[in-house]
Amino acid sequence: MVPATLFMLALLGFGGAVYRAIMDPDISLAFVAASIRRSIDDYREIAGMDISGNPGLTATLYNVGNSRQRAAALAAKNRSSGATVWPEENYYGWLINDKLDELKGLL
Repeated sequence: MVPATLFMLALLGFGGAVYRAIMDPDISLAFVAASIRRSIDDYREIAGMDISGNPGLTATLYNVGNSRQRAAALAAKNRSSGATVWPEENYYGWLINDKLDELKGLL
C-alpha cells in the first residue's frame, strides 16, 4: 500500500522526499490513483467483485490498506458461506459516499 511505503521511506531517513511527495499534488495524486486502482484490481481478480462503482469502498480500502489480503479473506468467506457478502465502508468511506455530490461539484 502506498501510505505504508511512504511511512517506511520516512523511517529510513527519506523524510524530506516523503514530505515533498505528499505535498506535491502531481506526485501524491498518482500515488492515490495507483493505490485505488490496485484495490479495484485485487477485488476483481481475487474476490470476483467489481468495486469500481463505489467511491466510499475504494476510499475505505485506500484508508485501511491491505486490499489483497482483504479481498482474499472476503473470497474465502463467500466460498464458505454460499452467499455473497460484500465489503463494507468504514466511516471514512461512508463520509465519501455521503458527500459524493458535493465532492463531484468540486471537480
